[in-house]
Amino acid sequence: MGLVDLHCHLLWGLDDGVETSAEALAAARLLASLGFSDLAPSPHASPEMPSGDPEACDARRGELGALLAREGVSLALHRNAENKLDEAFLERAAGPGRRGIGASGRWALVELPFRQGVPALPDLVFRLQRLGVAPLFAHPERCAEFERPGRAEEVVRLGGALQLNLGSLVGLFGRSVGRLAQRLLDDGLYAVAATDLHHPDGADEWVPEALEALERRAGAAALARLLDEQPRRILAGEELP
Repeated sequence: MGLVDLHCHLLWGLDDGVETSAEALAAARLLASLGFSDLAPSPHASPEMPSGDPEACDARRGELGALLAREGVSLALHRNAENKLDEAFLERAAGPGRRGIGASGRWALVELPFRQGVPALPDLVFRLQRLGVAPLFAHPERCAEFERPGRAEEVVRLGGALQLNLGSLVGLFGRSVGRLAQRLLDDGLYAVAATDLHHPDGADEWVPEALEALERRAGAAALARLLDEQPRRILAGEELP
């Protein structure tokens, strides 16, 4: 058992993540060296990218798994996708086209626009719940809607969950994002943390720094909860406590 990353872009050549198998291998080696045992690569479920094709993503995940096995990198890979939370996703979520996390697919990784508000967010969360989908919101600290006072608390109360980008704790996305990430972390609103790793360049510096920052600010028990216990519950399709 080890750490679990529910948000990363290691399926090469499909979206804005790693471009080659060599980059994917380098990123995977780094994560394994830092104690990760499970990854759920999350290509963008966008029709504008090759990653919009779930069969192409499944095939590339299989290629990554075979590459890691050949190279002796011990990482378990799980199904996942990063979905824009819009009407198109709601339509897919109602049927077999839903691209969720892990074998159960009960949880789905969703994202909101970075700089555009989403006033109807509570209704969207409610509609997803009616469809049997539990939303895990990617990097809320980077999204304008979660700057709205009380919005993060409301989403969690309605049954959604929040995912911290580890890089937000070490200034990867600017000071204002870092401040919001620290507040949400201090308030206990994050369910999981993840790397959202797109490229290996520089990651050998910022990822371990971010893990240290998380443990320093929230404690070892919180690190285990955010990067082991809760992600495993999500992979299994379980409720979060």
